[in-house]
Amino acid sequence: MKVTSQLRANPPLVLLCMAVGAGLGGGVFMMSHILRHDPTVVLANKKNNPHPWLHVGQDRNLKLYSVKQKFEKSERPSY
Repeated sequence: MKVTSQLRANPPLVLLCMAVGAGLGGGVFMMSHILRHDPTVVLANKKNNPHPWLHVGQDRNLKLYSVKQKFEKSERPSY
C-alpha cells in the first residue's frame, strides 16, 4: 500500500508523522548548530589545535540555555 492511503485511512498517523518529523528535524538542526558554532568541537585541524577547550574564556557562555546570563571572571585563589 502507498503511504498516502495509509495516512488517509488513519488520521492519527498524520500527527504522529508530523511529530516524528519535527523531532528528527530539530535533532539534525541542533547537531549542525553545535558542529558549526561550538568552539570545543574540532572536526578538522586536530594537529594544530588538539585541546580546543583550553582556548575558551572563563567568562564565555557555551551552554544552550543558561539561567544566569552573565558569567563574571573570577580570580584565582592564592594558596
